[in-house]
Amino acid sequence: MKLKPQTTVWLSIALVTVGIGVTMATGLWQTESNKIPRALPTPAVVTASDQSGSTTVQYDPADIRGSYKFGEVSNLYGIPLEVLAQAFGIPQGDVEAFQVKGLEALYPDTENEIGTASVRLFTACYLGVAYSPSEDTWLPASAVAILNQRAVMSADLAAYVAAHTVP
Repeated sequence: MKLKPQTTVWLSIALVTVGIGVTMATGLWQTESNKIPRALPTPAVVTASDQSGSTTVQYDPADIRGSYKFGEVSNLYGIPLEVLAQAFGIPQGDVEAFQVKGLEALYPDTENEIGTASVRLFTACYLGVAYSPSEDTWLPASAVAILNQRAVMSADLAAYVAAHTVP
């Protein structure tokens, strides 16, 4: 079967238009990020302070992206902004709007990179969530001091953090 070039163009346009229309109708078409991380596969936890019986979802620290702001990390994971600022040495006025990927610029002289992976590791350790870093991930000494005070991370993560501290 031979098709004329004009017919091929019109069929292609129709196919793309119908494809977009179907995905929009089914709700699969999404053009904006909603910045909601994956929930951990564990069942939701009922908080003791919540008398209504509702459950809270624990989000996966591995899903933190460099485009997240520290204000979003604080809201999603329940870590106070002051703690994040102290852990990573962020000036107090800039904490909420500071992007996670901006940490690389704050620590340019270190041999080991402190960046998005460091925030993932800190968040997991702070919350006491099981986590295995996908690469050599380093934390500043100030973050390690906070984690040691909190003492909710597993023995494996505590050993990893102790061996991967940037002074």
